[in-house]
Amino acid sequence: MKTTLKLILLLAIFCITANFSVQSQGIYTARGYWEESNKPTYKQIKHKQAVGDTLEAEELDYLNDFELFLSNYYNKMSSEEQDLYQKMKTQWDRESNKGSSVIYPADQSNDFEWRGRDRLVSIGYGIWYGASLVSLFEIDNAGVVGIPMITGGLWALGPLINPKKFEGIDRSVIRANNSGRLLGLVYGGSLGLLVAGNSSDEGKIAFIGSTIGSIGLGEYAFQLQKKKRYSEGHIEIMRHHGLLGSYVGLSAIAAGDGDQGWVYGLASLLGGATGLYVGNIASRKYPYTKGDGRYAINMSNVSVGLGFAIANEIAYSGSEGSGLALIPAGFGVLGTYLGQRKTQGVNLSAKQGSTINYASTGAALVGVGIAALAESESATVYLALGSSFALITQELLFHKYKNENLRFQGNIGKTEKKNLKYNLEVNPENYFLNQQLQAKANNFSNYAQLSSPIVNLNFTF
Repeated sequence: MKTTLKLILLLAIFCITANFSVQSQGIYTARGYWEESNKPTYKQIKHKQAVGDTLEAEELDYLNDFELFLSNYYNKMSSEEQDLYQKMKTQWDRESNKGSSVIYPADQSNDFEWRGRDRLVSIGYGIWYGASLVSLFEIDNAGVVGIPMITGGLWALGPLINPKKFEGIDRSVIRANNSGRLLGLVYGGSLGLLVAGNSSDEGKIAFIGSTIGSIGLGEYAFQLQKKKRYSEGHIEIMRHHGLLGSYVGLSAIAAGDGDQGWVYGLASLLGGATGLYVGNIASRKYPYTKGDGRYAINMSNVSVGLGFAIANEIAYSGSEGSGLALIPAGFGVLGTYLGQRKTQGVNLSAKQGSTINYASTGAALVGVGIAALAESESATVYLALGSSFALITQELLFHKYKNENLRFQGNIGKTEKKNLKYNLEVNPENYFLNQQLQAKANNFSNYAQLSSPIVNLNFTF
């Protein structure tokens, strides 16, 4: 009897001790964090965001609040529990997928649908291809209208004519296809100019070349994306660099007062190839999101506008020089570099990137409208106001989204240490002040030496 009581007492002590050790482990555990991060509602909304679907206001609030909760939960876990989570996450995910009746697919390729914009773009390219045939065969009858309409319709009938080609595609494949068509249009036309030399038919040959290049490069990009599945950010960066490279090449020839078409064609091809090479390297070094790519493109476009404003002001002041064409191109390259550097670590969503582009476009129109109300006769004022309004709006939104994204990632301030910092100030009102000073200038005054800068750009490394 005594032996039995001792065993019962020892068992009770063991249970109490075991229960105490379990409780002392804490409520913030690796398994608990995994279970919270796999709540069905959260996973559904997260997947909806990942595929680019628009989130409702209620869903966005839930996502932001829940991710803040997850971030706080993880930070309160002990280092041992954090290590345990990293070690066991894959196994727990695998076990969960085996026993779960709910499947969260990685993509929605089976749910792909043709948007109105996709149809219009496809038909538009088809019409362009048909118009090149009209030009090639010098058709001047009803075929001028009929042939482009037929080719436009045929390109829209692609999924019906060759359904196997379009099996398993998603939005990124169409994006790559359209990017290839656009780049092919430019490169094919440039190749046509190069081949035509100084012949009288260089325009026609360039037209045909653009069609051949667009069809060929568009199909290549379509098939490549079906196999490789590059991210949409990769596609955005590649397309922008390809176009920017051609623009820089053309600007270089214009700065050298080139007057032969084949020289422009060669410069465009070389510049485009260089741009694609640089864009591919940039995309491989850092996984840009679609929103990151859109922001970098917008920064480049705004910078080109500022470059045109500066070049126009220099030309208006009487400082002639063929090198002025390089100023906007140089600003475009600088804007692209800054845009890519600033987005690293921010991970802008597609919605955030498109919102920045949309709002900055509206701000640019407001700036141009203000210049029109002021009845300005200078193109510099229109360019400076439009670009500066767009830049200010863009940076305000980017700062807002950056703080939101980094706050939920728990990385506030970590991505800014290695970034190139800059300060850009645009003062379009100085243009009018400079004009007044120039009007008062004479050989015996100091007004001629006074000039207030319209754009101040400072870098900090």
